[in-house]
Amino acid sequence: MALAEKVGISPPRFDSVIRNGRMDCGFYQTFMRWTLEGDRDAHKFTIANAFKDLTYLESMAGAAGIANPLGNATKNAFAGAHATGPAEQFVPMLATHIGKVNGVDLMPMKDGKKQTI
Repeated sequence: MALAEKVGISPPRFDSVIRNGRMDCGFYQTFMRWTLEGDRDAHKFTIANAFKDLTYLESMAGAAGIANPLGNATKNAFAGAHATGPAEQFVPMLATHIGKVNGVDLMPMKDGKKQTI
């Protein structure tokens, strides 16, 4: 989301490309409800819990002796958010955090007002 916004692709435009395509799924839809509608309760799973689960994945991959580049990259994104404060926010808010770190405002609007987290 941060990259798309940075290069001029708005969240609604991004969604119009993904929605109803092969990448569309329940997780994507609840994730995007925060970004598009400011629905903070669309996906109630905290960044802290996701980070914890991804550390389990990393440990399992390590024990099995296999490379886990995508899992580790994902874990590192959650680790950054976890370490800098929004650990108790919900997973969809990770996009807002990554946007902020990169100087991109992905804070959604709801009822005509910018949301806060």
